[in-house]
Amino acid sequence: MSQDDKSNVQRIAAILKGFDAQNTPRRTHDILEELGVTRSTGFGLLRAMVAAGWLERFDHGFLRLGPKARQMIFAALEVPEIGSGKKLLARPGVTGAGKREGAPDLEWDPALVRTVDASRYQRPAPYRIGFSNASTSNAWRRAMLQSLFYAERIAQAQIDALFVLDAQDDPSLQLRQIDELVAQEIDLLLISITSVNDTELSDRLGALAAEGLPIVAVDRRPNDRSSLVSFVTASDHRIGRISAHWMAEHLSGQGRVWLLSGLDGASPALRRQQAALAVFAEFPGIRVENVSYTDWTEAGGYDAIGKVLAEARRPPDGVWCDSGLQGVGSVRRFLEGGFDVPAHTGGDLNEMYKLCLHHKVPMAALDYPASMGARALGLALDILGGNVVPQRVEEPVQIVLPRGLETASVKADSWAELHVAWDLPDDAILSQGPALRSAKRSIRGSATG
Repeated sequence: MSQDDKSNVQRIAAILKGFDAQNTPRRTHDILEELGVTRSTGFGLLRAMVAAGWLERFDHGFLRLGPKARQMIFAALEVPEIGSGKKLLARPGVTGAGKREGAPDLEWDPALVRTVDASRYQRPAPYRIGFSNASTSNAWRRAMLQSLFYAERIAQAQIDALFVLDAQDDPSLQLRQIDELVAQEIDLLLISITSVNDTELSDRLGALAAEGLPIVAVDRRPNDRSSLVSFVTASDHRIGRISAHWMAEHLSGQGRVWLLSGLDGASPALRRQQAALAVFAEFPGIRVENVSYTDWTEAGGYDAIGKVLAEARRPPDGVWCDSGLQGVGSVRRFLEGGFDVPAHTGGDLNEMYKLCLHHKVPMAALDYPASMGARALGLALDILGGNVVPQRVEEPVQIVLPRGLETASVKADSWAELHVAWDLPDDAILSQGPALRSAKRSIRGSATG
């Protein structure tokens, strides 16, 4: 390595080390001043780091760590599994003073760094892969599937067949479909489980794993994870915890909050709700008045808010949604009722961003990455290639806030005004990764063609 190369490596390291744990944007002028180099040299280095993804432009004259740097330092935090005697349940009317003793604190989960030697599953390509999808009942699930299909196109030389079945959120149907996929002589099973607590599904997966079939869960996993080679997900606790913390701080620790969870029995809904309730319990002035399940649909959110409004007769100070899939229904119900829309959480759906920004609704969003569909297929190919793979793969989750709505402990990774895609349909899911960029190109191409 030449002396110039060594100097550049040292400069790059100094630039990256200059950002704090919250990735607070820094002025370009301050970065260059600390480096002590000429403006031409400094700007050239910064432009190269932006182009490579190590840095990204945040606002005029400001930079922050880019996606490549964030992925390297991303260390997801999860809470340990909650035993049956300490399960956090929604208890309307319970304030922070009623916080249960022994509630789990966030800690490092060693499973996030454990690996699996997949050499026993190695076989020559092309492969036959089956995917038992919990459902395609909402826009996020369809976007996750499109992400998987995008990855299939990229890796088509390695794939002989990809079989995809829709279980329609029915555990009994999923059980039958798993056997249909096995009958197709698949080399690997991808599964998004319909119900975390269904013992028949869990037992069937255990039996298939014992017979030597590699199984990878994506998005939703069975309660018994022993049948899985790996699990592709995002931190549901991060989504629930940070969104609830934003809500509590935005309300200055005082107010009435209604909770709209997703699908009863689905592991993401359960874990997000548990994390949110644990946070709200830390604020004595926050009162959780209602918890409703919405099936992650606009109609579910609309109906749930309508029902609670009829009983309460006045809106709450905040509505915590674990996704914008039901959040759009909630916002629309308040608007149609002539109410001022209270603060909301919930991302994912393009329409949620459009609605909240257009009507100036205070919001906080953490998009659940639909790109995990592509990540799961890539992981499947690594397993069948006999590589060492992570036991758990977590896609990073970004915090998205409108400008001016950061709180003391919740800072934006991206501004909602820049994150929203005004040129894409309302049902677009903004966390699809390359699949979304492909959709954007298709729309623009059709518009100009």
